[in-house]
Amino acid sequence: MWQGVLQSLAPLAGGGLALYLHHRRTKDSEEHHWTWAIGSNGVRMAFVFAALIWIVPAGALLALPALLLLSLLSPAGRQEWSEQRTPRLVALSVAVLCLGATGFLPVSQPVAPDDWGQPLFTENPHAPIYPAGQQYTWVTTDVVVLQSLTMRLPHQPGVMGAETVALNLASLMNMETGRLHQAIELIDEEVPFVRLNPEEITLRPVPAPSTVDIILGSWDSGDVETVVYRAYDINTTAFGSDPEGTKVGEVSMVAKASWGGELDILVIVRPLQPPNVDYDGIGEQWIRDWLIARG
Repeated sequence: MWQGVLQSLAPLAGGGLALYLHHRRTKDSEEHHWTWAIGSNGVRMAFVFAALIWIVPAGALLALPALLLLSLLSPAGRQEWSEQRTPRLVALSVAVLCLGATGFLPVSQPVAPDDWGQPLFTENPHAPIYPAGQQYTWVTTDVVVLQSLTMRLPHQPGVMGAETVALNLASLMNMETGRLHQAIELIDEEVPFVRLNPEEITLRPVPAPSTVDIILGSWDSGDVETVVYRAYDINTTAFGSDPEGTKVGEVSMVAKASWGGELDILVIVRPLQPPNVDYDGIGEQWIRDWLIARG
């Protein structure tokens, strides 16, 4: 939780310091307070921003543009911006940089159910360095790769819509492919009749519900938890018969956010199953184990 508090305070401290140093260099430094460039309304909006990123969906990605638009709606606000553009832009830029830098704050250990045993790997060399994250990886006896990871959400210490926004951003920046690299290598090693090159693999989203309900106890206990859900086909372009690739596996992904700016994700990667094999399509049993261990 302390990381989330730091995410709220870091942009205020960075922007305030930038304003103070800029003020010290001006000739009016003795006549006005160092917050003069943003005024009392600007100070209030800064503290409102620190609170909003906890409670609005997408955090700073929504709160910052909304507050900037609000400050420009009135003629008086536009006049203040024209007169104090430089110090305001400097302070805003430093504040955004400080907020982004909180993406390097450490995260908790990934969720690790006891029944899964010791992880085969406790890191992923192919994962992006930003934002901070940790990942555990298991391989089951039927060559299903389970990846439990925890990652930092620098833009949002709250939980409102955090999972959906984070997964959508990951898709836009193609972050899933990097984390899938390790799983593809493991499947290639474990399945003798499958030869997969991670460089020739693409992820293709498939129609699926945006959330799934997982029953944690008995059917009549009423203990149900909802998780954000995504599904993908793993395609390879190695065969060359289809420009979109040939399906060789499936990925199920669920996510749950925590207060303080952390996102827990479970990724289930399976090679393509024979048509006569009946299996749980979304990996409900593994999701249930993961949610119970997550608490």
